[in-house]
Amino acid sequence: MRLLSGPFETEPAARALSIARPLAVVSAAAALGAGAGLAAETGLGAAGQFGHALASASLHAGFLAAGWVAAFDGREGWRGPALGGAAALVLTALAARVSLAGALAYLLVPLVHARAAGAWRRNLEWVGWRLPCAPRSILLGAAAGTFLGLHLIITASLTLGYAVAVHDVGRYLAALAYDVGVNALTAEWLFRGAIFSALWRRWSFWPAAMVSTACALVRYLLDPALPQAIEAMAGATFYLSLLGLACCALRAWSGSLVPGYFATVAFFVAYRTLLV
Repeated sequence: MRLLSGPFETEPAARALSIARPLAVVSAAAALGAGAGLAAETGLGAAGQFGHALASASLHAGFLAAGWVAAFDGREGWRGPALGGAAALVLTALAARVSLAGALAYLLVPLVHARAAGAWRRNLEWVGWRLPCAPRSILLGAAAGTFLGLHLIITASLTLGYAVAVHDVGRYLAALAYDVGVNALTAEWLFRGAIFSALWRRWSFWPAAMVSTACALVRYLLDPALPQAIEAMAGATFYLSLLGLACCALRAWSGSLVPGYFATVAFFVAYRTLLV
């Protein structure tokens, strides 16, 4: 299967430069926001929780913005959606720090993103921003994520002694709201949408899927929220690699990011039972 795409309009070197410049701007802005947030977290005492929210939102805003840059090949048009997504992420992250109920605001982020992407729908079909060709692929995605999630919790409970339980329903639902509104969205939009699709235009499926999955894996392994025990890191590497490859396969088969999004959400529904 080949990704439908038009011929390149610019020379490879010029095109790479047109993407590199805005990506550098996005990276600098995300690093600046994250740095300011971490500084506030350590220097403002109780109010430092809002600094943590700013740091987290800045990083995810950077992921979304990088996806927009890649989707537009660095051309004009990415700034408005990127800024809108960044504003939504910062506001919802701050709301989540105010109360557990405020975490439900995370569910608004995909709506903001979808509204922005809807205006550019024809330009974004090549990254998978479309409904799947086969609706059953959504069910397959949810089933694949559920299978991996259940396999994870069975393995973690039987071999590593992790307790599978939801001790605090409010915190569990808040974590799921984050996964639905931010975690799965940024993973699919950047890693399976922009990165995988761009590489798939040039390479065959497996090299593109492996590089995309490796990038996503680095993002998760560097997340301080991930348990730092060796067995936890090894398990995360295994299951998140399988999840990433499965999402790339769903993206290739269905032509859409939607099945992979459901797979990611379903996986984290199970995963959160080990942490909350």
